[in-house]
Amino acid sequence: MRFDRDAYWKDFLDFITNELKFENNVPPDYDDDYATLIKCEMHVENFDSINEANMDFTATVLLHLTWYDHRFSKYQIQNMEEGYVEIDAKNLEKLWVPDLYFPNEKRAYYHNVLMPNKMLRIYKGGEVTYSTRLSITLSCPMDFRHYPFDKQTCKIEMQSFSYNDGNIQLMWSNSTHGGPVFLDESTDHMPQFEVIHVEPDAFSMPRGDLGNHSCLEVKFTLARNIGYYLVQMYIPSVLVVMLSWISFWLNVNAVPGRISLGVLTVLTMTTQSSGVNASLPHVSYTKAIDIWMSTCLMFVFLALIEFAVANVLMRKDMNKGFKWKNIFSIPNSAALNNKYEDGRDPEPGGESVSKVPAKKKPVNMGMRYAMYCDVGSRILFPVLFAIFNIIYWGYYLTQLNKNLP
Repeated sequence: MRFDRDAYWKDFLDFITNELKFENNVPPDYDDDYATLIKCEMHVENFDSINEANMDFTATVLLHLTWYDHRFSKYQIQNMEEGYVEIDAKNLEKLWVPDLYFPNEKRAYYHNVLMPNKMLRIYKGGEVTYSTRLSITLSCPMDFRHYPFDKQTCKIEMQSFSYNDGNIQLMWSNSTHGGPVFLDESTDHMPQFEVIHVEPDAFSMPRGDLGNHSCLEVKFTLARNIGYYLVQMYIPSVLVVMLSWISFWLNVNAVPGRISLGVLTVLTMTTQSSGVNASLPHVSYTKAIDIWMSTCLMFVFLALIEFAVANVLMRKDMNKGFKWKNIFSIPNSAALNNKYEDGRDPEPGGESVSKVPAKKKPVNMGMRYAMYCDVGSRILFPVLFAIFNIIYWGYYLTQLNKNLP
C-alpha cells in the first residue's frame, strides 16, 4: 500500500499538539536534573572570502545537530521503509530546536533557494537530527607582522543563547568523514590561503550572572600562498632596484639621464609600496613587506644620492689642482743681446735658451674621485643588497615553516 505522507504528517501534528502538548520553547530535559546533550557536525563547503582590511572571513557551512528528545519516543513511526518522519522548513517552528548563535558573527543568513535549506528528522526512539545551510561572516583578528609570510587563525564559535550548560551541553560528534569538521575540496583552491590545520574544541564559557554556557569552537589555521606576492611585489621591486644601478655605468657628465633614472626608480618604488598596503588595515607595527619595500626604496634613493655626490666631486676641482709640464723653451735675454752685438747667431751648443714653464692639459682630480665613487658603487650596492636578501629571506622563510602542525 502506498505511504500517504500528508495523512501521516497530519497524524503526527495531532500527536504533538493534543496528546503530547509539545512546548517548542522548552528543551527535552529541562525539568530533569541533567542537560540535553547536543552533538554537532559541520561541513564547510567553501571559504567565500577572507578580508584582511575588515579582519573577517565568510564561509558557507552545513550544520548538522543531533539530540535525543524522549517526548517523541511514545510516537510510533509508521513509515517502516525510512524509519523516520521528516519535518519540512515551514513546520519547524512547531518543534524545539537548539537556539544556537555565533558569538563572533558579523552577518549571517540562511539559504532559501529554491526552498529554505532546513530539515529536521525524528527517528524511532526519539532521536532528532536537524540540518541547515547558512553563510556566515565572522570576525577574525589578524596579525600582519610577518605579512606576506603570515599564518592566520580564524575560528567559528557556537553556543546556546538562552540556556546554560546545566540545560544544554554541546559536543562534537564523530562523523563518517573522520572528524566532526569536514572541509569540501573547494577549500583547497583558495587564491591566497591554504588551510593547513583544523582544530575543533569544546569548552565552557562564563557569561556573568547567566552562568557558564557550553561552547563549541573550530579553529582554521590558514597559511598565505607566497607565489602571488613573488610575482606582483618582490620580483618587480628587485628589478627596479637593479635598474637604479645602471646610473653607475653612465658618464658622470650625463646629468639629465642619471637624474631622470634616479627620480623614476624612486617614484616607482613609492607607488608600489603604497599599492601593497592599500588592501591592508592601518596597523601600528612594522610588517615584513614594509621592511622589504623600505629597504628597496632606500637603495634606489641612495643610488640617486650617489650621483649627487659624484657630480659635486667632479665640479669641486674644476679650476684648481693643475700640474704643469715644460713643453717648449724660448731664448733668454743674454743670448739675444749677443746676437745683435756681433751680428752672429748664438751657437747651437751654447747657453742660449732659458726654460719657461708652459701650461699642460689640466688633470681634474675631482673627476677621478667621481669615477672612483661610481666604480665602488658598482660593487658595493649589489653586495649589500645580496646580503640583505640572504638575511631577509632566511629569517622569514624560517618563520613561515616554524610551528607548522
